[in-house]
Amino acid sequence: MMQSDNREPRAGSAAVPGRGVRVLVATAALLVIAALLLFLSITRSIRPSSALRENGFIGPEDAGEAYAAAGNGLAVAGNGFIRLYAASGKCVAEQAVEFADPMCVGSSLLGAYYDLNAPDLLALYPDGSCRRAQTGAGVAFADVNETGLVTVILTDDDSRGFVMVYDTDLTPLFRWEPGGGYVICARTRGEDTLCVNCLTPEGAVLRFFRIDSDQEQGRLSLPGELVVDMDFLSDGTLAAVTENWLLLVDGSGELISSMDFGESRLEAWSLDGGFAAVATVSAQDGGSGTITSLSSDGQILGSCPASRHVEALSGGKDALLVYYTGDESTLYGADLTELVNFQPDEDVTRVFLTPNDMAFYAGSGGVTLVDFGQ
Repeated sequence: MMQSDNREPRAGSAAVPGRGVRVLVATAALLVIAALLLFLSITRSIRPSSALRENGFIGPEDAGEAYAAAGNGLAVAGNGFIRLYAASGKCVAEQAVEFADPMCVGSSLLGAYYDLNAPDLLALYPDGSCRRAQTGAGVAFADVNETGLVTVILTDDDSRGFVMVYDTDLTPLFRWEPGGGYVICARTRGEDTLCVNCLTPEGAVLRFFRIDSDQEQGRLSLPGELVVDMDFLSDGTLAAVTENWLLLVDGSGELISSMDFGESRLEAWSLDGGFAAVATVSAQDGGSGTITSLSSDGQILGSCPASRHVEALSGGKDALLVYYTGDESTLYGADLTELVNFQPDEDVTRVFLTPNDMAFYAGSGGVTLVDFGQ
């Protein structure tokens, strides 16, 4: 920063006509340049919504009841149909169905669809084909990982739930039945790692397997806790949330790190990107909210106050999309530096941040696609 020179001219020195004017002009020019650089740095990090490209991806007439990210595309399930959309908005596969309670999950390789607690699992593929797995029991939960493995929890009248893992073409690969307790959810990573979340009378148990063997590879017991959800981060670390904790666990069931919510309650979470993130609300201070992001080794990457209640989080490699009550959303960096704000249409219930910096805003009114990379 330039500082003014207040020294008196030396004796015998001659004044230079116009020198003061030129100094003022130069100083003003530098200030203008500095202000311009500051403005550019801010607009690069916090862009107005008018700078984004958006389109009506799916209109109200084609809206579904369930949505799931499918790579850069979208899986959609309704009462009379299931569909798989490419990132361009083209429907690449569809099938007529009669689902009472439609559900779907997806990856870049396929979308998987089921009628909650009813038998059978269907898959749609980007080439337009469709496959069906006859499960023989009701499907209570399904997940598809990045390699196309489909993990399913099946239940019947005599079962506390058992786990099936299918290949991308719905060929059965693995079956596991718990000796005690109930299976809540199960997810796979890569081509062989499976984690099953079980609830026992003592509390939650996370159990790890390889899908080529039914021998347990590790476990983590959590007495008195209920694991609400869990998933694998991109580096293979398992992130799990209970009502009281965010936990980071390695593939052998060893606890890496934990974060206590204290007097706050869990409101929303993201557990499947490059980092874990949770939104919590304090029981004090008028219910003020906080969003916190953690790396896979448990280091806090960032923390920021939530301006409103958080409806949904969706994480990516190095960004976090937050959807707030009142149809407001913000895209943050992994360190929770605010990048851009966007106000979607009403009736949004789910948001999905895709690998190519686009986001789907889905709800009963259809789906809007926003390109944050523009």
